[in-house]
Amino acid sequence: MIDIHSHLIPGVDDGSQSLEESLSLLKQAEQEGITELITTPHFMKNGEFRTKAPELVQRFNELKQAYKGPIKLHLGNELYIHPDLPELLEKGEVLTLAESETILVEFPFRDYKDEYDEILYELSLKYRIIIAHPERYRYVQEDPNFCLRWLNEGYLLQANQNSLFKKETKKVLIPMIEHGFISFVASDAHNEHRPCVLSKAKNLLVEEFGDRMAQQLTEENPGKILRNEMILLYQTEKIKEKRKSLWKKLKRRRIK
Repeated sequence: MIDIHSHLIPGVDDGSQSLEESLSLLKQAEQEGITELITTPHFMKNGEFRTKAPELVQRFNELKQAYKGPIKLHLGNELYIHPDLPELLEKGEVLTLAESETILVEFPFRDYKDEYDEILYELSLKYRIIIAHPERYRYVQEDPNFCLRWLNEGYLLQANQNSLFKKETKKVLIPMIEHGFISFVASDAHNEHRPCVLSKAKNLLVEEFGDRMAQQLTEENPGKILRNEMILLYQTEKIKEKRKSLWKKLKRRRIK
């Protein structure tokens, strides 16, 4: 499996805080069957995490030197939406994923502004865009069809593995996967509480959607990022609300 979203560079964001912790997470990733991994520290222009590319590269190289295992490591950023992102990318101050033409973009969890669409459009003129963990955003949880504003522009969506096991995210994520909204499942690993695991999620994907879909979300599409290949979206159909059962309707009537 290939993990395209993790926070394993020590001390640069809210992920790993020590080299020992990073090495422990990588050991865990080995046991999970992860063969390649992109570590994607947060960059927030107006936020807490603002380490720029030259220092990230140095710290990444220190991690690679210390790590003696078989996983092939790559570097990128998780970029918090900001009007200056096109300029920062042009100057090489923030990073694409594994030196590809693809970027990973994050949004506020509670509110989405129309101006973000303009920023994404400008970015899309030069880069392929992946939206990080849309199932965690409140506006997507309220209506997963919100994602169509991204999908219709050709942007890809990456879900977190632990979202498949949390009630508030699973109920929107499963229909999103069923309708082809999701192109990647990644760990978003930070620490022992948000570990570098994918096998349990892959097993669930196999059970729910079959081997082909599980492989596509955890191996095939992530591999295309590393090879800088195009990933195609095949549908943008609206998710229809499931009808409540007759039993539930009758039950509500009796309560009234």
